[in-house]
Amino acid sequence: MNYPDIAGVTFEETPERLKVVLPVRRQWPYLLVYSVLMLTWLGATVWMLTLLFGVSRGDMSVRFLIVWVIILLIWAYLWYRLGSFVWRWWQYFAATREILLVSPATLIVRRPLSLLGVTDAYAMEHVSPFYYSEKNGAVAFDYGSRGGLFGLGLERPAAQELIAALNRRFFPHALDEDDEE
Repeated sequence: MNYPDIAGVTFEETPERLKVVLPVRRQWPYLLVYSVLMLTWLGATVWMLTLLFGVSRGDMSVRFLIVWVIILLIWAYLWYRLGSFVWRWWQYFAATREILLVSPATLIVRRPLSLLGVTDAYAMEHVSPFYYSEKNGAVAFDYGSRGGLFGLGLERPAAQELIAALNRRFFPHALDEDDEE
């Protein structure tokens, strides 16, 4: 199948799937905010671990120690959840490219950051045909009751060419419906 020649976008097709590599427009304010949050989280984690070891070496009753451990476990769980949230969004905004892996069964949107990165997978049977989102300025799709976005770094004409190519390959019935209207 012939794919459009879009600047910065590469297509690689195998019998199993289509791989599309897209550039990402970096959003510096968000990256800066999440970098500060990540550094703050790491600093506070070191500070709390230092405090924990200092308190654990002191003289205390067994009851106080049990209460201290329970409070610490609750804090550790909440702190871990906060850290994983900040880490995920930091990786999302630090990535410089986006990779789509589309097969008849799955759609995978990946924002790699070296060996790390954010990956979302969707079952194609629940993915709607792709369209251009005016609000976000990106390629969008519906997945059940929630939506998905990719291609934030593409200009509108390039995004529309990509949408047409993906819909032609994976949603040919959607093109027939558009022609009838």
